Amino acid sequence: MNEEEKVEKSELLCSVRNALILTVLPWAVHTAGVMFDFNTNRYGLIPLEITGLRGIFTMPFLHANWEHLISNTPALFLLLFGLFLFYGGKAWRILLYLYLLSGALTWLMGRETTHIGASGLVYALAAFHFVSGVIKKEPRQRAFALLVAFLYGGFIWAFFPTLYFGTSISWEGHLSGLLAGILFAFYYRQEGPKPPVYPSLEEEDEEGEFQEETTSIDSISSSS
Repeated sequence: MNEEEKVEKSELLCSVRNALILTVLPWAVHTAGVMFDFNTNRYGLIPLEITGLRGIFTMPFLHANWEHLISNTPALFLLLFGLFLFYGGKAWRILLYLYLLSGALTWLMGRETTHIGASGLVYALAAFHFVSGVIKKEPRQRAFALLVAFLYGGFIWAFFPTLYFGTSISWEGHLSGLLAGILFAFYYRQEGPKPPVYPSLEEEDEEGEFQEETTSIDSISSSS
């Protein structure tokens, strides 16, 4: 294994580790709440209330039940893994911005109820990856964007409030995540892996002419 392969393997393992740690945290919180019979959901986000501001930080770690937690886990892990894989050390800053903005927007536009769950952050990450793959020309990110679209293409329906009136689904959190993801995808469009640079036809022609001239000069020198 050469040095480049070692670096790629190290980056891959680091991305898996970081994504796994962050994905396990909601499980630890929910498990502790169940074991000690503690209602963690009361610390969720309550829109337009000062006490509800704490939910911006706590909401992604709180879930109504095991089914709610399980439904968010695969997407959260995959999207976090992609973020760390493509953005390395900058992934932490991007994640923080997505985390805070999606929560803040939910606090501003949400219904008068307690909002919990990691789905807002999941939607922020999904939108970030998809838009980044569309606006950038890096093959790996485009492939990942297609994977996100294939696996979670149905998430577009979660932005229509008429589907969720009278339900406990926080469409406001989904929409907030979408807006945050799109915004930071454009903001960080110059970051992450760079697209491959292919020589243009003009550059190839110029290079060919230069080689011909060099060959001619060498031939003249040899004849002399």
